[in-house]
Amino acid sequence: MREEPLSLRVVVGTRIRAVRQSRGLTALALAAALGWPLDTLLNYEYGRRPLQLDRLERIAAALRVAPSALLIEDAMTAALVARLSEDGELVREVQFFVAALEAEGEQADDFSHTANAPE
Repeated sequence: MREEPLSLRVVVGTRIRAVRQSRGLTALALAAALGWPLDTLLNYEYGRRPLQLDRLERIAAALRVAPSALLIEDAMTAALVARLSEDGELVREVQFFVAALEAEGEQADDFSHTANAPE
């Protein structure tokens, strides 16, 4: 039986909770910093309530993280996106590295086609 993918609400809520906990904040402390009732924050964290973008921005600002990092399910990828969003030089370095890997892959493909070509 195939497992259903998590809804975006649950993914975002899980990421909010994980980042909050990694910052050493309780749900009550974050809710207070946002000026919201605790139930409102918990409803977002557990995906029980749709989260509007302006609220996502406020949560991200309170957690000192890029909003985009809260939209990614995988924690390692989300951490990378958060880091990239803070460092333009790192973005350029990663782009250079990715381009080099792609060029290397294209060269390997060219070589394999040449090596396998009939004479």
